[in-house]
Amino acid sequence: MKIYFRGGGVLLSFLVDKRNFRSITSTMSKIKTYISDNVIEEFYHALADEDEVRLRRCHIPRSDVFYVRKKIQLDTGVLYTLDHVERAMYLEGMLEARDVYKPHMKREHYGDT
Repeated sequence: MKIYFRGGGVLLSFLVDKRNFRSITSTMSKIKTYISDNVIEEFYHALADEDEVRLRRCHIPRSDVFYVRKKIQLDTGVLYTLDHVERAMYLEGMLEARDVYKPHMKREHYGDT
């Protein structure tokens, strides 16, 4: 079987032996991600420790989430979690599903309907 891949203006082709072919994605376990308010610190610690697994587990929200969170805190005095602000921005149409940690999971403690 011949597989074609186009990327960066270059066409690559690979010959695959069907008898000895196995999907690497089917044998890999999915890494569980998490969201934390200390995401930047956790990211840099994982980077410094060269801990690839911990690095892949970090969900880093878009910069907009950090700015909106800070603005809300300055205006109201309330410091919401990054997940709370990110979720609210997603529900308001300000973020796309691909930018949000588990976008379709209902958060019971945020009052989602």
